[in-house]
Amino acid sequence: MKRQLRNEADVYPASGRGYVHVCPDCALPMTLHDLRDGDQAYWCHACGKGHRAGDPPIDALRPLPKAG
Repeated sequence: MKRQLRNEADVYPASGRGYVHVCPDCALPMTLHDLRDGDQAYWCHACGKGHRAGDPPIDALRPLPKAG
């Protein structure tokens, strides 16, 4: 039996390419950091908040502007 990890209502992009991680609270770009447990997380230095890279909130992904 296949168990779904996410709700079908969640609309995440198929790839992180073309998106930037921004803080859901202040909309500033977030920096990527390695965690002690081997995972990675994005951190907002202005707000002092973050989220794991594999489980971002929906409003933390913003499309990059198109080049050209």
